Amino acid sequence: MQIDRDVAVPTRDGSPVVVDVFRPDGEGPFPVIASISPYGKDVHWPDRYPQYDAVPHNEHMVWETPDPEWWTARGYALLRADTRGTGKSPGRMDLYGPKDAEDFYDVVEWAGEQPWSSGRVASSGISWLAMMGWRVAALRPPHLAAVIAWEGATDFYRDVAYQGGLFGNGFVDFWWARQIEPQRNETDGDDWRATLPQHPLLDDFHRERTTDLERITVPLLSAGNWGALHLHLRGNIEGWRRAASPEKWLVVHTGSHIDPFYADWAVDLQLRFLDRFLKDMPERMDGVPPVQLAVRHGREVAWRAATDLPLPQTQWRELYLGEKDLGWTTPAPATVGYPASFDTEPASETLELTGPVALRLWLSTDQDDLDVFARLQHLDADGTPIPGIGPLGGPVPMAMGWLRASHRATDPARSEPHRPWHPHDRETPMPPGEPTLLEVEIWPTSITLAPGERLRLELLADDSDLGMMAHDAPALRRPASGAAVHLGGEYASHLLVPVIPAP
Repeated sequence: MQIDRDVAVPTRDGSPVVVDVFRPDGEGPFPVIASISPYGKDVHWPDRYPQYDAVPHNEHMVWETPDPEWWTARGYALLRADTRGTGKSPGRMDLYGPKDAEDFYDVVEWAGEQPWSSGRVASSGISWLAMMGWRVAALRPPHLAAVIAWEGATDFYRDVAYQGGLFGNGFVDFWWARQIEPQRNETDGDDWRATLPQHPLLDDFHRERTTDLERITVPLLSAGNWGALHLHLRGNIEGWRRAASPEKWLVVHTGSHIDPFYADWAVDLQLRFLDRFLKDMPERMDGVPPVQLAVRHGREVAWRAATDLPLPQTQWRELYLGEKDLGWTTPAPATVGYPASFDTEPASETLELTGPVALRLWLSTDQDDLDVFARLQHLDADGTPIPGIGPLGGPVPMAMGWLRASHRATDPARSEPHRPWHPHDRETPMPPGEPTLLEVEIWPTSITLAPGERLRLELLADDSDLGMMAHDAPALRRPASGAAVHLGGEYASHLLVPVIPAP
């Protein structure tokens, strides 16, 4: 392949973005796969992280980007850009802000106008690179022909910074120190570790980093991961549901945050998708269903084709919180202290729950605010949790949800029974001692209970045990001490779960 390094791409305000371009041998023209990130286009993967099992081992591999050797061999040019203010791109860094998105727009347009380019450009990559794909697609650059958003959040406030109104300091601190500090070019600019705590509500800082998904019209392949239940999963599903693209596909898989992108099944799907929309090969996506889900049976999966998510055959059912159990019938009125956990009876037959989950929780407290942490666990016949696979390959719960009580207001126009929508634009104190309804969004999941297995709901006081997924900044915590959970009667706390009938 041909490699052009450190090419300065002009942007609308004159500050260049510096890129590397990998092209197949020959004059072309070639369709282009583009990405932009603050991670350093010149940082060889092993210098940042150890190799993951499925990641190609070659000298051109950079964190979370497509493999230049693999794609140029199949007739594609690959472009990698350093975000303004990072790596070799000069200027002031303003991550995920409007200028960041405009820079990617300008890079896409430059790539589409080069003599070696076919004029068709796609965005592709994992995580941040996928997030920037959503962002640029909403700006509609004329040469952007498709987007592959692989594990990429779409809602900066709800997915990244403040899950349920709780600051995700564990990830922000880890990510900024590991990924941003080594590559940034100036030291006096924005630092999310200090900036985000100053914006606890969804204000203009967050709004200018919110992607208008309804403006996305290009063909879309959105790939989520059941284990990305803290950062990306919600965004992949919401992005796919709300994008205006007439041609769009959703895949939800399992595995680590990295390996699936490079797996044989995944690169085959990516190639089919890009051939279809960048090479005018309409038959390449024939037979690919709009939705493909890795339905979890413990740590094993069975792939299912579908037309929509939530699945059209979903039977929404309430699992009521009792004094110690979860059941299909409403219990007698009672209260239990917070924190608490609740188990179903052992399943008498296979029970599949695939889709979003919502918790309607009645609480009373003398505090003016508190934080709710909800987790779903899959228990085997011996009562031992069967974990999901987390971003680094380790164990994680099967689903999680969060809500700060003062953020409990919902928007009726945007809420659905299985997915409450919280504006997060104001704080409403808890009324002292009054049972108060908190509608907690639990991110989508797939859990299949075999006969004898159970589902457990845990209501926790904190999540410090989750390390980089924790929300435990000392000055921002609102512990739920002395709260009471109300059960049964007019205060029947319950889970709304997506029961999938056996075929």
